[in-house]
Amino acid sequence: MTWRFGKEVADTAIESVDIVLDTLARFGRELGELGEAPDRTRQGIVAACAVMLATFLALLLEIQSPWWAAISAFMSLSATGGGSLRRGILRLTGTVAGALLGFVMARWLPYDHLALYLFMAGVTMLGVIAMQVSPHGLAWLFLCITSILVLLESLTNPLQAASIAYYRTFEVGIGVLSAIIVANLLQDWHREPTPTAPGWRHLLGAQWPVVLHGVRSAIAVCAVLAIWMALELSEVVEMAITITVVMAAPVVTDGGFATRHAVAVRSLQRFMGCLLGGVVAILCLALDVTSFPWWLAMIGAAVWVGMHIQLGPHGVGYVGIQAAFVFIVTLIQGASPPDSIMPGVDRLAGITGGLAILLVISLLLWPSAQEVAEENASAQE
Repeated sequence: MTWRFGKEVADTAIESVDIVLDTLARFGRELGELGEAPDRTRQGIVAACAVMLATFLALLLEIQSPWWAAISAFMSLSATGGGSLRRGILRLTGTVAGALLGFVMARWLPYDHLALYLFMAGVTMLGVIAMQVSPHGLAWLFLCITSILVLLESLTNPLQAASIAYYRTFEVGIGVLSAIIVANLLQDWHREPTPTAPGWRHLLGAQWPVVLHGVRSAIAVCAVLAIWMALELSEVVEMAITITVVMAAPVVTDGGFATRHAVAVRSLQRFMGCLLGGVVAILCLALDVTSFPWWLAMIGAAVWVGMHIQLGPHGVGYVGIQAAFVFIVTLIQGASPPDSIMPGVDRLAGITGGLAILLVISLLLWPSAQEVAEENASAQE
C-alpha cells in the first residue's frame, strides 16, 4: 500500500511538471501572437474599456470593493452586444438572489459552524451542478458565489449582513452596466444562440458524473475553508471566491467521468495564471504609480492581454482568466492608486494559498484514468 501511494505521488509530480512546461510553452505562443488576430484584439479592447469604466464609476461612487465591480465587468462580457446583455442579466440575477440568501442565512449560520459548513457544501454543489446542466448556469453560479461571500464577510459581525449584501449587489450592478454599455457601443448587436444544456432530469442517470463532480467540489471547498480558518489566515473572502470559480468550471466535457489529469490541468493552469497575474501586478505596484490615468491604463493593458489569452487557440484560456482576475484584485485596493505594496502581496498570498490547497485536495479526490477505466469495466460486467 505504501509503495503504491509513493508511486502515485511520484507519477503525479512528474505529470504536474509536464503540465506546467506544456502550459508555459502554449502561453509563450499566445504572447507571441498579441495583436495578430483582429477579432481577439477587438474583444480585448472591449474588455479593457469595460473594466476601466467600471473601475472609474466604482471609485466615483465610493463603493466598498471597487475591484469587485471591475471583475464583474470582465466576467459579464461576451462576443456580441446581445450576448453581453444576456450574461450581464444572468450574473445580476444570480447576485441578487445570492445576496438575499446570504443575508437570510447570516441570521443563524455564523453562530453554528457545522450548519455553516453544511450550507456551504450544499450551495457549492448546487452551483457546480447547475453550471453544467442548466442553460441559466451562470445565474446559479453567482448565486453560489454571492451567498458564500456575504456569509463569510458577516462571520465577525452578522449585523452587517444587510449592508454587505447591498454593496455586493451594487458593485456587481456597476460592473454589469459598464460591460453592457461598452459591448453595445463597440460590438455588433445580435443575439447569440441560447446555450444548450442537458437539463436536470437525468442527474441520477446519464448526468451522474456531474453529481460526483459537485460532491467533490463541495468537499474541496469546505476542506480549504477549514484549513484556512484553522491557520487564522486573512483574505478568506478572496480565497472562497477563487475556489468557487475554479471548482465551478466544468471538467466533464464528454459525458464521462472526469479524471485526475483533467482536474490537474485545469487547476495548475489557474494556479499559474494566478502567479503570473499576481507577479505582474506586484511589479506594477513597485513602480509606485500615483497618476490615476496611468494606473487605469495599466489595468486596461493587463485585461487586454488576459482576454487575448482567454480567447486563444492554444488551450491556456484559464491562465488568461485567472491572471486578469488576480491582477485586478491585487492592483485595485481602494479609492485611489495604492501607495503600498503590502496589501497587494497579502491578497496574492491569500488567493495563491487557496489555489494551492485546492490543487492538492483535487488530486486526492479525483480518480486517475486507470481507476476510471477499472470502474467502467466493473460496471459493464
